Amino acid sequence: MTKTYLMCPPTYFEIDYEINDWMKLSDQVNPDMALEQWQQIKTIYEQLGHQVKLIDPIKGLPDMIFTANAGQVIDSKALVARFKYQERQPETKLFESWLQANGYDQVKISDAVWEGEGDCLLVGDQLFAGYGFRSDLASHRELAQFFGRSVVSLKLVDPRFYHLDTCFAPLDASTVMYYPAAFDFECRQKLQDSGLTLIEANEADAAGFGLNAVSDGHNVVMSHQAATLARDLQKRGFNPIPVDVSEFKKSGGGVKCVTLELRP
Repeated sequence: MTKTYLMCPPTYFEIDYEINDWMKLSDQVNPDMALEQWQQIKTIYEQLGHQVKLIDPIKGLPDMIFTANAGQVIDSKALVARFKYQERQPETKLFESWLQANGYDQVKISDAVWEGEGDCLLVGDQLFAGYGFRSDLASHRELAQFFGRSVVSLKLVDPRFYHLDTCFAPLDASTVMYYPAAFDFECRQKLQDSGLTLIEANEADAAGFGLNAVSDGHNVVMSHQAATLARDLQKRGFNPIPVDVSEFKKSGGGVKCVTLELRP
């Protein structure tokens, strides 16, 4: 199935502040390497037959490259993020304007603090939404009302996995891969009872951002640091495509973070 993704070139990507456990001002980004890694992901999408749209980067907003956090787009309806930290809050209006200018008639900024596909992922017809670090639980009610879909709430408990997309990745309409220890006991049980096929990642693969991945139902673009997880996916009939995300990892990001799916 052909997908459409929104990406933002890493022209101004750097570590200007620390708002998650991965970000260290002392561990700066290599700009040339970041551009090379971003371009590789974009090229892979295009070679797989997917369409990539771009939003212009803005100086002073280094995390704009993490377009997954911009919102959620389903059935041509777009709910735009309301960021927790003031450093990222100016991004909201920029993403809202881009979506409005690109043909989305129903565009709304979230009333609650909520960080887009970073904390909300579509699996089949259901939304799985994270909370605990960057998004408020109250946002899940708004998600259900706005998109007219049921929402499964998942509490995150490990600050390394501060967004849902760092520890949970849909592979197809009925299969997800995840890191169980990122969730509280009740939510782990909720996932076990969900009827989904679950593929567990070990701690090393999760910490290597192997779960911050993008799947088109068969091809899975993911961090090359998750070798064990990639082998598990191959055994199950998926095609893992490893990429280096070392520069994005310095800011707590990976493949999924730089990719917002636009669903018409």
